[in-house]
Amino acid sequence: VTLEIHTGISGSATHVPFPYISGRSVMPKKNPEAGQGAAHTQQSQPEGASRRSNGRRLLFVDDESSIRLTLPVILTQRGFEVCVASTVEEALVIIQSEEFDVLLSDLNIGAEGNGFEVVREMRRLHPKCLNLLLTGFPAFESAVEAIRRGVDDYFVKPADIDVILNTIDERLRAG
Repeated sequence: VTLEIHTGISGSATHVPFPYISGRSVMPKKNPEAGQGAAHTQQSQPEGASRRSNGRRLLFVDDESSIRLTLPVILTQRGFEVCVASTVEEALVIIQSEEFDVLLSDLNIGAEGNGFEVVREMRRLHPKCLNLLLTGFPAFESAVEAIRRGVDDYFVKPADIDVILNTIDERLRAG
């Protein structure tokens, strides 16, 4: 799959490859041996295998396909190795088999669950992981619940990507 992203007033387009493996998107990462700007696709791991973190591994969870197709591309361009899940169930399976430095999850993920469930499992298995929530339906109650559940930050959609990235960078450096 190739995405076309239009940027700026001029409407210039950038085409970005977006590979999928086993129904799960896996973002390309730079391959230092292949030279500047080269990319390769992370290969899927055998079941039960755990990937070691490179310090910039991020799990992105959102049930909105348009966000799943755009935000991971931006995160990858900013140096993250991104794994994407579209459901709570899918995120929980991934968390059990892989290590992450950052979780960026929607709060309302379909009818079967929410981002708090994903945060709870990430905290249980990977207590050092930075946990961030996004929501299109902000409420005082959910913000307070996020604090109680140990969420590191809470962003309202549409969120400013630079604010999210600065927050992630600051917290990873501090942490």
